[in-house]
Amino acid sequence: MLTTMLPWQPFPIMTLTVRQFLAGRSARVVTVLALLPALFALIYRINSEWATPFNFLVEPVFLGLFSPTLLPIMVLILATSALGNEIEDRTLPYLTLKPRARARIILEKYAGIMLVAWPTITLGLVLTWLIARGAQGPTRLVGRGLEQPDLVPVLTAMVVASTVGILAFAAIFLAVSLFVPRALLAGIIYAFGWESLLGRFLPGIRLISVRHYVQSIFVRMVDDPSVMIGSAFSRNAAVWTMAMTIVLALALAVWRLRRLNLD
Repeated sequence: MLTTMLPWQPFPIMTLTVRQFLAGRSARVVTVLALLPALFALIYRINSEWATPFNFLVEPVFLGLFSPTLLPIMVLILATSALGNEIEDRTLPYLTLKPRARARIILEKYAGIMLVAWPTITLGLVLTWLIARGAQGPTRLVGRGLEQPDLVPVLTAMVVASTVGILAFAAIFLAVSLFVPRALLAGIIYAFGWESLLGRFLPGIRLISVRHYVQSIFVRMVDDPSVMIGSAFSRNAAVWTMAMTIVLALALAVWRLRRLNLD
């Protein structure tokens, strides 16, 4: 493993992390999950009479499937394996033996997660948007006439909101992997139980649900009266809250790594 950390590589741990993802099953599983919305978009193209492309992308795709379920699961798979596999394989001590600050290890692992998660997930969203955009769905009343609403703001909102979600989930699950031995299982329970189920129906949980902040950013950016969620935060409030969450989660991960018994 250490032979891959060449001295002229400025970010060896990040490079190693990306290589591990691409050589293992994690990146392939995430790619399949990222393409699921595109599969649904193909099905929608076959029979698009029940919804406009705008409504399809907003309701069943982003608000219904992607943000509450697929997004946390995809990031979870990568984030919990970034350090979790190092701990299980007992290779983490080799990283800490090098004269590197614990903060640098965490930040490079975090960057490695982002380098795989962001382009894969974004590609899935763009492909879904392109497929749905070509559907001949029913028109709706916009302004004073019947027309198809502009879908470019929807794509922009999906990409920006999902990017914030990827950043937040990656930091949270990276920290969790240093505290919980079976972080993947715990994360799946969290993603389905907290983010996907309880977060939908219990208003109080929304305040500490990443899903709700991601959806708030999406709704505010789309800026369409027909696109609404309950108790949506303002875009700035959601972004700043997620930024603070990311910083706190990464700081917690650094603190835990410094105190972790690696013997």
